[in-house]
Amino acid sequence: MSCNGWSNKETWLVNLWIGDSLQAQLEDGLEISAGYIEELVDEIVSESINSSGFITDMLNCALGEINYREIASHYINEEI
Repeated sequence: MSCNGWSNKETWLVNLWIGDSLQAQLEDGLEISAGYIEELVDEIVSESINSSGFITDMLNCALGEINYREIASHYINEEI
């Protein structure tokens, strides 16, 4: 199911929340790759939760749906 032009809601939300930061880093000359975005998201998640259980399990399910390549592609093809 697509969401606001992205492949799914999870991918759209990642770009919504960190897209401005990714754009600024791109303008500073940083290469935006799928792996970099995934590491950034993992870091944000790790800093945000320190528990286990239902919420962590639900979050991990959602993280599996994020299309990091799609987000990276958006920044590779973006004109500066």
